[in-house]
Amino acid sequence: MFANNSDVIPTFKVVSLLICLWISYPAFTGQDQIKTYSDEDIVSGIRASLKSVIDSKKVHDDSPPNVILFLADDTNWFDIGPYDRLYDYTPKNAITPNIDKLAREGMIFTSAFTSTAMCSPTRQQLYTGIYPVKNGAYPNHGDAYTGTKSLVHYFKDSGYQVALAGKGHIAPQSVYPFKKIGKEAKDNSGESTFGIEAVSEFISDSQNKPYFLVIASHNTHGPWSRGDRSKYSAKNINVPSFMIDTPQFRNDLVRYYAEISDLDREVGLVENALAANGQKDNTIFIFTSEHGAGMPFAKFTTYDAGLKVAFIMRWPNKINADTKSDALIQYVDVVPTLLELANKQAPENIDGKSFKKVIFNPNLPHRDLVYGVHTTRNIRGGSNYPIRSIRDKTHKLILNLLHESKFENSGTKGIKLGRGMLGDWYKAGQAGNERALEKVARVTKRPKMELYNIQNDPFEEYNLIDEPGSKTIVEALLPSLIAWMDDQGDLGVQTELEACDHTTASYKTCP
Repeated sequence: MFANNSDVIPTFKVVSLLICLWISYPAFTGQDQIKTYSDEDIVSGIRASLKSVIDSKKVHDDSPPNVILFLADDTNWFDIGPYDRLYDYTPKNAITPNIDKLAREGMIFTSAFTSTAMCSPTRQQLYTGIYPVKNGAYPNHGDAYTGTKSLVHYFKDSGYQVALAGKGHIAPQSVYPFKKIGKEAKDNSGESTFGIEAVSEFISDSQNKPYFLVIASHNTHGPWSRGDRSKYSAKNINVPSFMIDTPQFRNDLVRYYAEISDLDREVGLVENALAANGQKDNTIFIFTSEHGAGMPFAKFTTYDAGLKVAFIMRWPNKINADTKSDALIQYVDVVPTLLELANKQAPENIDGKSFKKVIFNPNLPHRDLVYGVHTTRNIRGGSNYPIRSIRDKTHKLILNLLHESKFENSGTKGIKLGRGMLGDWYKAGQAGNERALEKVARVTKRPKMELYNIQNDPFEEYNLIDEPGSKTIVEALLPSLIAWMDDQGDLGVQTELEACDHTTASYKTCP
C-alpha cells in the first residue's frame, strides 16, 4: 500500500494527534459549552489536518539534497566488497563492512565506467560531464580548456556550497574553483587521507544551506602504506585469475588490500559525521572507485579492469535499498544526473546524460555504448601509444593506433632488471612460467585490434579478432567508435602527439 513505511507512520501519528486536538479544542481552552460535531465536520477537519501535514512534507521533499561524492584512488572495481561477492570470478578478498552497508542501503551499479584509466583525465570528465579529448584534459596531469564549466559552477549557481577534501589533480583553478578543505595525507600519517576533522566541521556548519562535497581519498594509490595488514594473509589471499601468482605479488596484494580496508574505514568516518549531524537522510552519498589499480592490465589501459568502476549510490527514502542496476553508465553522466536530482536543469553542451530514470527504475537501460581513450604520452617513461575502445553489453573492441610501436611507461622500464610487478612476472617467466612471459609480452606489444566477449571473458584474456564471426561484430562497433572520435575532435595519432600542449607545465615529462 505504501512505498515507504518510515515516512507513513510518523505522518499518521501527527495527523491523529492533530485530529484529537481539533476535536477536543474546547476542553483545552476551558470553554464550558461542548460543541457537537457532525460527521461532515470531522471529515472536513481530518482533510484540513492531513493537507497541512502533506504540504509540509512536500516542502521537505522538494528541498535540495546534499551531495557527497566519495572518490577512491586507483582501486579495482572487483576489489570492493559488494562487487567482490557479486560474481563467481572475482578474487573474494575484500573486507569492506562500511561499503557493504552502504550498498545494502542503496543501489549498486554493475556497469559503470570511466573513459580513461588515469587519475587527472578521470576526475576532470567526472567533474565536467565532458569526455577527456573534448574538455582538453586527456593527458595525465592535463589542463581543461579555459572557460570550461564544472560541477562547481553548476551547483554554486544553484545555491550550493561546493567543496573538495583530499586529492585535487585537476587544472586550471578557474575551471574547478572548489572551496578546498582538509589536509591531504599521501602516506600513513593522519586519521584519514583527506582530513576527516575538516570534513566533519564542514558538514556540521552546513545545516542551513545545501552542499556538494567531493571527498577524494588517496587510498589505494601506491605504494600502499596504510591499513592493517594483519587482516590479510599472503598465503591465503586469492590472486585475480588474469594476473600471475608469485610470492612477491601475493605480498603486494596484502599491502593493497590492507589499504582497501583503510579506504573502507574512511567511508565509515564520513558516515559517522553525517549521522552525528542528522544529515544522512537528506544526503545523496556516492561511492566510486576512479579507475583500476596500478597493476598490469588495469591502470593505463582500456580493459575493463581499468575502465570499469565501482559505483554505489544511496539516498534514504528516495532510492530503494539493496537494489542493483546493470545499465551502462559513464562518468560524464554523473553531473547531469545529480543536477536533475537536485531539480536543476543540466547544461546542453556536455557529453553526459542523466540516468535519473534508472535510479528509480533499475530495470531501465541507459547507454548502448561506452567509450575508452588512453594517452600514453606524458606518462612517466611513456611512449607514443594512443588507444581507443568501444564496448556494449557483450563485446569490447580496442584499437591500438600505433601498434607497431612498443608500449612503455615507468612500469615497463625495469622488466628485465626484475623491478616492479612486471619485473617479478618476468623473473617467474625466466624460471619456466610460460604464461608469465606471455603476459609480460602482451603489455608491451599489442595487435592493431583486440576483440573480447565480455560475458564469457570478463578479464579480456582471449582476443577473438581472428576468430570466425569477429568481422560482423567489428563492423557493428567500429563505425560508432569512429563517429565518437569525430564528435570529440579526436584525431587519434595526432591527438596523442599534441598531448604535451595540454599538460600543466610543471608536470611535463615530454619535449
